[in-house]
Amino acid sequence: MIQNQETTVKEKTDTSMSLETLIAMGLFGWIALSMALMGLGIW
Repeated sequence: MIQNQETTVKEKTDTSMSLETLIAMGLFGWIALSMALMGLGIW
């Protein structure tokens, strides 16, 4: 029973880590895109 709880906690941690990474990458990509557009004078 304790092992099952540890497994679910690890799975939740992995999911939140990947979610945070996805958000960080999306934010970085958005900043890069906006800087590129500003550099071209489109935005």
